[in-house]
Amino acid sequence: MPTSHTPRVNGRARLTGQTGSVSQLRPPGRRAPDRHKALPEPRTLTVARTSVVWPGLWAVAVLLIVFMVFVVSNTGDVRISFTGMSGVLPMAVVLMAAMGTGIAVTLILGTARATQLRPLTRKRLR
Repeated sequence: MPTSHTPRVNGRARLTGQTGSVSQLRPPGRRAPDRHKALPEPRTLTVARTSVVWPGLWAVAVLLIVFMVFVVSNTGDVRISFTGMSGVLPMAVVLMAAMGTGIAVTLILGTARATQLRPLTRKRLR
């Protein structure tokens, strides 16, 4: 007695007129990626200089607001004596001078280190 094979999907007979085994039919929904197709090329984004600068501008704006609050909060006078010179200055000015000196020293040392590393980097890239 010949039997006809009716493909089943989720336990129900599929009456779509398709023939073949159940393993040849794919269930509806998400498909597995075809291994024989080449993967699409990844998209490359062109980065504009303005898009790089934008977050930096926001950071500078926030720092300026913090700086203005700092200056307004520290208006008291401070007596300063340094290498034989003495005077009275607002505390904000003294703290800004100390901060500026620290930034300058950091930039000078950082520039010196970058200058030392530049030739080493060029050698490694060759």
